[in-house]
Amino acid sequence: MAVLGTLSHRPTRRVLLLTHRVPYPPDRGDRIRSYHLLKLLSRHFEVGLACTSDETVTDEQHQVLSQLAGRVAIQKTSKILSRAQAAAALIRGQALTPSLFYDPRLAKTIVNWHTQRPFDAVLTFCTGMIRYARLLTHPAHRPKELAGARPIHVLDLVDVDSRKRAAYAATATGPMKWVYGQESQRLARIESGNEDRFDRISVVSQPEAETYREHLRDHPGLSVVENGVDLDYFAPLPDIASQTAVFVGVMNYKPNVEAAQWYVKEVLPLVRRKLPHAQFLIVGRDPSPRVKALKNHDGVRVIGTVPDVRPYIESAAAVVAPLQVARGVQNKVLEAMACQRAVVCSPQAAKGIRALPGRHLLVGESPKAFARYVLALMRDDNYRQQVAAAARRCVQRRYNWPQALGPMIELLGGARQEAQGGSVTPPLADAA
Repeated sequence: MAVLGTLSHRPTRRVLLLTHRVPYPPDRGDRIRSYHLLKLLSRHFEVGLACTSDETVTDEQHQVLSQLAGRVAIQKTSKILSRAQAAAALIRGQALTPSLFYDPRLAKTIVNWHTQRPFDAVLTFCTGMIRYARLLTHPAHRPKELAGARPIHVLDLVDVDSRKRAAYAATATGPMKWVYGQESQRLARIESGNEDRFDRISVVSQPEAETYREHLRDHPGLSVVENGVDLDYFAPLPDIASQTAVFVGVMNYKPNVEAAQWYVKEVLPLVRRKLPHAQFLIVGRDPSPRVKALKNHDGVRVIGTVPDVRPYIESAAAVVAPLQVARGVQNKVLEAMACQRAVVCSPQAAKGIRALPGRHLLVGESPKAFARYVLALMRDDNYRQQVAAAARRCVQRRYNWPQALGPMIELLGGARQEAQGGSVTPPLADAA
């Protein structure tokens, strides 16, 4: 495990950020949000970052993170051991996800940090890191040697993952149907706060907050802290008339795999019936065997891992997000919109984004509707440019990172006042 040193001239308030992946580089959805959270926290607090990784961590990653956090611990984990721990949790009736990311060595580091310089607050990024947070916040799990007040605990749930597992269960067959169903129920117990005390719970969008209330509870500290997009990096790209549609994402992630398959089987044949030379590019790291097999279909290119997705976005008349299972806000959609590209989404992918369908983005509710929008963008330059320009304006107004994540600082401060008996910052459920 890598443990880095401390920074000087820091604010006095100390926050521990727990992330289940190293939050740099920001090259996938969870890393994008956690990286920008870390950047924001570093400007307001003295930050300790504890995370796990089953990949080799580079010197560049260490350097970037040490510039943002005074204390950094990156615990190397084993995929084989993690899966064994998850299987044991399944047998014990516990949620799989927290066991996948737990390592007692990182737990010991966190307890030592808190003993030496106690944290005022813990920000847990998703339920995968909840077992570490409990060491400092849960009376039944807190070591006896830890004295003093309990830190404030904020859970950045991001998405209601229990509902995603429920969606998996609805379509799965065999043993996995039972596994997904059990994980949905067990994660729901954590997310609801029935097993922990969360001073605040944040989700990424207003629809996700409504899902939380509908399926879990009306938690008094439920708040919306949105995602943003790097408007300088994802700057407007010149319009190109082409017959190419692009899908960007991590391509071993189940919803992305199924989305790519759905587009190839349900939409692309309809597009190529009208435009026989139309192409579909699948761009993103770690394509699964099911994704790689799609290259055998006419018009499909599986690009795989690339250092920069922007040239592929630039080549497209349409960026597509055909996800059939989606929670929260899709960063891939915001990034394409920021690049001034017209995006065609499934209803699921569009749900969390504050944009007007038909104006800022296009929503295909069926394969025929999806194909019709893709064809229109490929054929009509004026229409494509109009939607693309509106998309860029939309993200400029609503999705810059400092504005999107700003409420998190209020949540941490408000929660601290509540714990000390002072004034309470009201939940920001209407922040969207």
